[in-house]
Amino acid sequence: MKCYVTAAVLSSVLLAACSNGETSETDGSKAMDVSAAAYTVQDAAELQQRIAALNAELANSYQQMKRQNAYAFSDSSALNADDLTTLNVQAVSATALKPVKENYCTVMNGYFNELYRLGHFNLNLLDGIAMANAPKTGLSEQFENADAFYRFILEQHTSYKQAQQLMGFGCNLRAALTP
Repeated sequence: MKCYVTAAVLSSVLLAACSNGETSETDGSKAMDVSAAAYTVQDAAELQQRIAALNAELANSYQQMKRQNAYAFSDSSALNADDLTTLNVQAVSATALKPVKENYCTVMNGYFNELYRLGHFNLNLLDGIAMANAPKTGLSEQFENADAFYRFILEQHTSYKQAQQLMGFGCNLRAALTP
């Protein structure tokens, strides 16, 4: 009987070791691969269209999240994704359940990550687009690296920081930003 138990334990350890090695390799190398070609555009007009489409997608995702979790929001109006300084007005309630707050963070961090990639891979075109609460010139400096974009989002372009403070839950945007 001891042989069977020992064999079962050893095979479990070996299987666990093999599967852990596979996930680490996959998570470490493939997750960081971002295709610049997927984000590169021809001109400023196309970049403006891609940002507008991303904003529309955010507005739809946000509205769907509000419908599914109406109790967690005090404001039922649609999100103006073109002017995210109003984000704190539509923040998740501090009394909302943790899964709702995590979903909010996933939606918002996903949006900001995509926006960062669009701008980062098209730095030369950013001065030709218009964004609310963004400088008319020198916008490329805000998208040059993840740290600059992080400061831009939290201090100038949105009220995302205040929204997180209101809900009493941090979304860790810095970790979500990948080039």
